[in-house]
Amino acid sequence: MQVTKIIDTYDQGAVDYEQIMLRYWHIDRQPLIDSLQLKPGQTVLDAAVGTGLNLPAYPEGVSVVGVDLSEKMMDEAQKKRVSADITFKVSDLLNLDFPDNTFDAAASGFTLCVVTDPVRALDEILRVTKPGAYIAILDYCKSRDPEIQKWQELIFDAALEIGFPTGKIKWNALMDYDKLIYNSQLPIEVLRDERIESPNPFLCGCQLLLRNSKG
Repeated sequence: MQVTKIIDTYDQGAVDYEQIMLRYWHIDRQPLIDSLQLKPGQTVLDAAVGTGLNLPAYPEGVSVVGVDLSEKMMDEAQKKRVSADITFKVSDLLNLDFPDNTFDAAASGFTLCVVTDPVRALDEILRVTKPGAYIAILDYCKSRDPEIQKWQELIFDAALEIGFPTGKIKWNALMDYDKLIYNSQLPIEVLRDERIESPNPFLCGCQLLLRNSKG
């Protein structure tokens, strides 16, 4: 899927995005952010901040840089009541405009299943975070159940091209986190890998905590 199509979709769906997430993919973000074990004075990358669903979970004293390609999604994010110091920046996860080793930690919510090259995106997150940094991920993913995978194969084209709901959210219904995390040869240590399995092929997901293990 072309980047311009992704931006257009999320620009158009920005106002409705949170209601869609609450209805279909509502997951408490506090445990995700708590897993980063953030300390005052640290700086965090929120990779594809969207409408800011992670933002209220960040603690006071932490600086968060939220990046996204959709300015309209970030317009919604700026309405959030937050304790942390938040700044927003238009930036492509495949080519992040930050020096190496900028951030103490990173978080990503329902992001890598949307980008055109998730390996490159995760590699960029690793590049801009420091060695030993925690990276927390919440995302849609391919089921480990072969029967559910068959349904995900059936919805793949529609989810990627027309979205669900139509024209609001587009993603890769076969996003393979086993391949991304365990077979990509990226410098990561997996600290936690929790799968959210469901007989509904739209509702399969994962929560991961990684450590940046680059030298």
